[in-house]
Amino acid sequence: MIDKKFPIIFLLLALMPAAAGPCLADGPPTLAGYLEQALTGNDTLLAARAGLRASTERVRQAGVLPDPKLNVQYYLVPIETRTGPQNAAIGLSQAIPWFNKLSLLRKLSDHDAAIAGIRLAAVELDVARQVKEAYVEYGYLGRSRKTLSDNIELLRYLEGVARSQYTSGKSTYFDVLKIQIELAKSEEKDRSLIDQAEPLRIQINSLLGTEPERARALPTVLPRAVLSKGEEEILSIALENAPVLHEARERVARARTGRELAERDFYPDFNFSLKTILTGSAEFGAPQDSGKDPVIAGLTINLPVFRDRRHGKVAEQEATISSARSLQQQQVLLLATEIERSLYGYREAERRITLYRDDLLPKTRQQLEVAINGFQSGQLSILELIDAEQNLLNFELAESRAIADRALAVARLEARAAMTLADWNNE
Repeated sequence: MIDKKFPIIFLLLALMPAAAGPCLADGPPTLAGYLEQALTGNDTLLAARAGLRASTERVRQAGVLPDPKLNVQYYLVPIETRTGPQNAAIGLSQAIPWFNKLSLLRKLSDHDAAIAGIRLAAVELDVARQVKEAYVEYGYLGRSRKTLSDNIELLRYLEGVARSQYTSGKSTYFDVLKIQIELAKSEEKDRSLIDQAEPLRIQINSLLGTEPERARALPTVLPRAVLSKGEEEILSIALENAPVLHEARERVARARTGRELAERDFYPDFNFSLKTILTGSAEFGAPQDSGKDPVIAGLTINLPVFRDRRHGKVAEQEATISSARSLQQQQVLLLATEIERSLYGYREAERRITLYRDDLLPKTRQQLEVAINGFQSGQLSILELIDAEQNLLNFELAESRAIADRALAVARLEARAAMTLADWNNE
């Protein structure tokens, strides 16, 4: 039977606390809104659901007796017999496979439907991962633009300070030009971010199943995705829930069923028949049973004498079982590797966030304040001021990148563990 828990897992991912309605172009985008739209509009998801429906319908077709056959014969020249002329014959036959063959065929279809259900769960998790990653990258661009906007305002303020210093003779025109150059560079970075947002917007529309040209506002914040479970627990959960492992196990079970079916091929199938011949009355005399229609019961058995072909079929299924088991072990190793790689990315992002938030950014903001005061008093040069300003800009952008990388690592871990591991509403 189809495992029902995977769509429920995805709903837990999609319908997070404080879920909003679908994201509108004129409203603030939310991850919950994106996931809700993807759940109903993503074309890959719709295709996977249709594939599951097709597999489910195939279950109804499997394990059913073949249709009986009606055979009608009309004798163009009646056959004269003692009891009368035989004019026609009507027969009915029914093929019946060896015991358990039909149930095994239905069991194979059940396995196929279960695999289709597991694949649907895997597609749901993968679509959720892609939506989260696109939302995070979109939010990173929005937050980076806000950082650049603050930096541009700062540079314009510093340009005014430099002009005042130049007018009063406390600095040279070089100072003004230097700040204007930095201002132009920041404005160019902002335009570049706008260009980067365009393909991301189209990707999001594709994931949500909406028209490519639909406008979407840039988020100005990033989710503070912090893992709520320990690393060893995450791996244990992934080994229990991962659809790829469930599919591997289901394929092993299917191969075993296929071997059982191949072994049944060594036994014969049956065909039962019942036939009557329409006989007319005798033309001469009155013989006993005149005009009586004879009834003939028949049994046909195929003889499985060509056993080499059947042995080959069993050996094929044995090889399929071995292949499925090896693939299952490989999937376990790959899953553990992917989990560890994502956990490393998460830990690395956490270290960078702590470094920027607790150490570099407070000191750099203090350094910039000292540099502005020093420049106004003539104690520091414009180059020292610009260096402090650039340090602050680069560290703020780097912090945003680290926050985004942490969220991306969590999105990948959730796709592998098939459950929510962080509060995505915490910004």
